[in-house]
Amino acid sequence: MDARIVRAEVSLDPIDPVAVLGLVAQASAGASVLFVGTVRNHDPQAAGEVVGLDYTCHPSAPERVIEIVRDALAEAGAEPGARVAAVHRIGRLAVGDVAFVVAVSSAHRAHAFDLNELVVERVKQHLPIWKQQFEADGSHRWSGL
Repeated sequence: MDARIVRAEVSLDPIDPVAVLGLVAQASAGASVLFVGTVRNHDPQAAGEVVGLDYTCHPSAPERVIEIVRDALAEAGAEPGARVAAVHRIGRLAVGDVAFVVAVSSAHRAHAFDLNELVVERVKQHLPIWKQQFEADGSHRWSGL
């Protein structure tokens, strides 16, 4: 794996954003950027209030997330000293639970922000994860199929 990728995985376990940020910490970094995606109580595809989600992934997702982050590093022309950690949760999550975390450190602020956003967008676009949204009325809908 690319040494700049310190963690890239899908996980059944809760994600600790502070711990993920700590993985990218380094003395040469002038900037660290943290994205934390949480389960919200609404969604454009939901007819009512969302009360929880169940994330499911394709068996290739653990390997695919590494490829996606590696490709984002190449696309961004990432600095040699940049570090990235990206973790997407799978399984049943409640409103407020952490679903997705990306942390980036880099020598320069603009590069850290840009790389973080690129990794977030590429994972959201290309990681084979689907979510089943559960609504307050007992109904459910699939998203991302």
